[in-house]
Amino acid sequence: MIPKLEWLEAKLRKMQNREEYIPKYTPETVAKQLGIHEEEIIRLDKNENLFLSKSFFSGILKELAEELDPRFYPQKEKSTLIHELMEYLDLPSESIILGNGSDELIETIVRFFLGSNEEAISITPTFTMYQIIVTNQGNTFIDASLNDDFSLDVDGLLSKTSSKTRLCFICSPNNPTGNQFNFESIKQLLDKFRGIVIIDEAYVEYAPYSVRERITEYDNLIVLRTFSKAFGLAGLRIGYGLAHPKIASALKKLQLPFNINTFSLQLAIKLLDKREIVRTSITRLKTERERFYKKLTKIPGVKAFPSNANFLLVTTEKDTNMMCDKLMNHGILVRNLENILHLGRCLRVTVGLPEMNNKFLNIMTELCCS
Repeated sequence: MIPKLEWLEAKLRKMQNREEYIPKYTPETVAKQLGIHEEEIIRLDKNENLFLSKSFFSGILKELAEELDPRFYPQKEKSTLIHELMEYLDLPSESIILGNGSDELIETIVRFFLGSNEEAISITPTFTMYQIIVTNQGNTFIDASLNDDFSLDVDGLLSKTSSKTRLCFICSPNNPTGNQFNFESIKQLLDKFRGIVIIDEAYVEYAPYSVRERITEYDNLIVLRTFSKAFGLAGLRIGYGLAHPKIASALKKLQLPFNINTFSLQLAIKLLDKREIVRTSITRLKTERERFYKKLTKIPGVKAFPSNANFLLVTTEKDTNMMCDKLMNHGILVRNLENILHLGRCLRVTVGLPEMNNKFLNIMTELCCS
């Protein structure tokens, strides 16, 4: 008889309390339910970049299929990408750390900076992975509300910190509110917070400014960036962090070797070489974002908020569960959010291509006017 492993049972019980990210639906399940092809689904729920075409990537993928040999581990690709990023960002290579998506970098930061009984703080509402990663590592997560106009309440946030608070996560532009926080608020936080401030700039290519160059002024600043949004590589998981060389070097020592596959590294390198095409797609999205916003504000009972990201936050007088179900029945996926400050439940809608947004607008108008 195999003896019962009590230590294993204890580990498994502990894992039951951990939070897991599980999507409520997938394009595949919705397409199957509607009896349509998955490619017919309009995906406006995950802030993916639809302004770089599939044919654009197909051309690059064909190049890589000829160039790459998957039998070998990544060798020079990491250093080549860091060199390309050094030129793209005008920052020293020693300040750049690569990750298997920003999530891996968040986890590495939490493991390095948080010991037992130590805390991290962030704002609410914001990107949920900060809380999930911090609490799953066994640490305490604190949140501080934004002001009603979505601006940072720096004093309110600082009042919730203690001698145990080591990390502060700020998503700017913020997901899901879409606004970029003014630099004076960020500067105040950097000056007064007695720990490490992580500014997550996942959507910064769509926004007016970046704090990346401030890493030379503030030793307590880490900036997170990603290839998932403006560069269109959501499916290949590659992100990067910017920090003082001492911090970047320490974080790299916690990472596993070969943490990013050769394919993702090489594709990111090629996209940086083609960044004028990427910039054009960003300009197109920003133009469409303004048109989309103006059209939404004309629908009775709908309020849309200005955005510095590739999505819009939308509130409606109608029940959001009903709205999402109706939209899904038309093959359109949007994100149904929990209560947002004083607004109640809201929708978060990716800025899609004009024809996608037009279909969404037509259905929203029909639902809100009925």
